[in-house]
Amino acid sequence: MSGQTTALLEQLLGRGRRLIVASNRGPLTFSFDPEAPDGLRCQRGAGGLVTALGELGRHAPITWVAVAANPADRFVAVELARTHLPLRSRPARLRPLARAVRNLLAEAMPDQDVQLRYVDVPDEIYLPHYEVVSNPFLWFLQHQMYALPYGPMVDGALLDAWRTGYRPVNVAVAEAVVEAAGRDRSPVVLLQDYHLYLAAARIRELRPEATILHFTHVPWPPDSVWQVLPLGLLRAICEGLLACDIVGLQTDRYASHFLDTVASFVREARVDRDGRSIRWRNRRVRVRSYPISIDPVGLARFARSAAVEERVARLAERLERAGSPRLIVRADRIEPSKNALRGFLAYEELLERRPDLRETTRFLAVQAPTRTAIPEYAAYAAAVREVVARVNGLADPEEAPIWISDGTDYAMAIAALRLADVVVVNPVVDGMNLVAKEAILVGERDPVIVLSETAGAAEQLADDCLLVAPADVTGTATAIERALAMPRDERRARLRRLRASVREEDIRWWLTRQLRDLIAVRRGQQPPSRRLRDEVRRAEVVVE
Repeated sequence: MSGQTTALLEQLLGRGRRLIVASNRGPLTFSFDPEAPDGLRCQRGAGGLVTALGELGRHAPITWVAVAANPADRFVAVELARTHLPLRSRPARLRPLARAVRNLLAEAMPDQDVQLRYVDVPDEIYLPHYEVVSNPFLWFLQHQMYALPYGPMVDGALLDAWRTGYRPVNVAVAEAVVEAAGRDRSPVVLLQDYHLYLAAARIRELRPEATILHFTHVPWPPDSVWQVLPLGLLRAICEGLLACDIVGLQTDRYASHFLDTVASFVREARVDRDGRSIRWRNRRVRVRSYPISIDPVGLARFARSAAVEERVARLAERLERAGSPRLIVRADRIEPSKNALRGFLAYEELLERRPDLRETTRFLAVQAPTRTAIPEYAAYAAAVREVVARVNGLADPEEAPIWISDGTDYAMAIAALRLADVVVVNPVVDGMNLVAKEAILVGERDPVIVLSETAGAAEQLADDCLLVAPADVTGTATAIERALAMPRDERRARLRRLRASVREEDIRWWLTRQLRDLIAVRRGQQPPSRRLRDEVRRAEVVVE
């Protein structure tokens, strides 16, 4: 981030204020470790949220409110709320813990003014919030993963989890935000993602003058997807978000979907689609798109780290043993929204059409298992393994067309993207999908990106990727074949334009747009960030 970020934060906060960020998971996760010097360890959180906001404390004082994720988080939660106080203010018997927590914070987030406040929520409240309502219900709904005749089931168990889990956690986080604001009657609050749809309403009730932006990292589906829910549940979600000053979505398409949802189900709201705003209870709510991105400098540094170089060398050696085939790569979690099953089916169809590619290509999937306790995820992973086994047959591991690698190894994922000739990113639907942007920046072989048009990234990258419809197995096979055959000059020209776009619209740009809009709201002005571009679906192949 830059001096511009610092200047914008100074304008936004003024003197003596702290920016408040609230999320389900915090930037750090603590764990007990008897071998650690003080019996505690902490690890930087993974994912786009921490990447996006994890360096804010270098530019302004930040208070980050999150739910304690495990017993160690709960153990240090009290001390985390007091880390800004002098050590001598703690009883002597507690000073070793206080010192240990401060040391861990300094190591994990150096040179940052960040106060962490972890909300201690009992398991009997948190588990319904997270494991019933947030995942899988909201996640499945917003990624359009339900087969409507079978789900979702808004039954007594779900409604009970909503009342006894989701709503109480949102209230607890909201009240922790207000407590963190202290005497500030008009705090600036950044709420994050689908876990906290109801929090803004409680903050607004307690701090009517607060300036609140809620950013949803996942897709916002069309209103036709939401209409299967009971109106009371749906209105609670919409009205929770309408308590904000700004509702941020990943793309223009999702912003339009949100406006349509409010127009359909909150009839007394006045929706101005052209102005991207909603009049609700004598307030104006702005709806904006903020496509999240990556840190090009940080990614370049990691891509050249010793860990990545070691994996690049190992993978290059394996490719040489296999006869130096061209490399097709995907890097994602094994879960239904990522659409790996159709990706492998497309490769299988391509090999049937072009048997020569069995010898001259390899499809490396760097895949991480996730949420294996959810039956739908376990069944999907089994279906993926079945297709991989069928394509590979009884071939020797080096001669098998599909190679599978551990997706929990981020260094291996980046190594694979560095050596890729083609990168397949074909989710059913995605909020953004940062793998496509990572591949663009780190690829050394001028990779061609085969990208689902329903990935949020497609709104920014469509012109120079090969777009596919996520259900189109044959079209995806054709796109991979076209990517493999694309002349080097065309590959380089496409990649050059893609890199310029990703570097210009990076993580700093994502945050800067939000800060500018928040400053405008605080001043009673119209936020400048409007539509980014028109949504255009281009059909290159007509199926007759």
